[in-house]
This record gives sequence, C-alpha cells and structure tokens, in this order.
Amino acid sequence: MVYNQFDSTKYSTYPNMIDHQYIQQQSQQQDMLNSIDFTDLTAPVYEDRRRKKSTTIQDKQAISNMRIRRRAQNRASQRAFRERKEKHVQHLEHELETLEAKHRELMTSHTNLGETNDKLKQEVESLRLEIRTLKTFGDTGSLLGSPVSNEFDQFEQDGFFDSTNDFTF
Repeated sequence: MVYNQFDSTKYSTYPNMIDHQYIQQQSQQQDMLNSIDFTDLTAPVYEDRRRKKSTTIQDKQAISNMRIRRRAQNRASQRAFRERKEKHVQHLEHELETLEAKHRELMTSHTNLGETNDKLKQEVESLRLEIRTLKTFGDTGSLLGSPVSNEFDQFEQDGFFDSTNDFTF
C-alpha cells in the first residue's frame, strides 16, 4: 500500500453526499463572511450626523409643530427679557432721582452752612474788635472798668479768640 495515494472509496460509503455537504458548508461560511462588514476602527468615520429629512406627512407635521413651539418659546423668552430689562432700567432711574435729590439737599445744606460760618466769622471779628476796644477803654478808666477786661482775659489765654483757630468748611 502506498501512503501518498488516497482512496476515498475505502473510507466513505457515501462519497457524493460528503462532498456535497462540505461544499455547502464552505459556501455558507463564505456567504457569512461576505455579509459581515469588517470596519477598520482606526479609520475616520465619515457619517452624516445631520438629521435626515423625513418624507412622511406625519414627520413633516411633527417638525412643523416643533418649530412653532420653539418660535413661541423664543418669543416668550424675549418678551420676559425685555420686561426684566425695562424693570431694571426703571429701578435705576428711580435710584438716580433719589440720589440727585439727596445731592441737591446736601449742596443746599453745604451752602447754608458756609453762609452761617461766614456770619459767625464776622461776628467773632466784631466781638474781638469790641473786646480790644473795651480793653483800651478799661485801661484808661472808662465806664466799664477793669472787671470786663478780666472776664475776657481767660478766653484770650486759652487761644479762643485767636484768628488762627478759625475753622473753614
């Protein structure tokens, strides 16, 4: 017996059936391999990710309804924003009016205090002049005499009548 030769009749009683089954199996495997899409995971994917336009009437109506709702929502949002903005502007205008009134009041008060300060300075000068006059007449023996000059000496020693102590605002 020769080992290189293969006699299929010795080993198989149904040679045609086995060959036919083998061929069928091979073709099924080949069909299965052809049906599987092998994708390269490293290759970039160029899919169109945008929404595809629908062709059915129901889909078109649904999209139309969505657009209508979105537009209505946008209008409502814009209206609410305008109202908030207007309210904020009104608040700022009211605050501005309040601050301007307070500023006018402070300016008036400042002017009045300045005028009062000027009047008091004039009065202090006239009183100093009067004190000097009384001192000179008191030294010469006038009607008032020395007690008047002694009363004001204490204030002069304290520096109360000194012109360097004038305060200005």
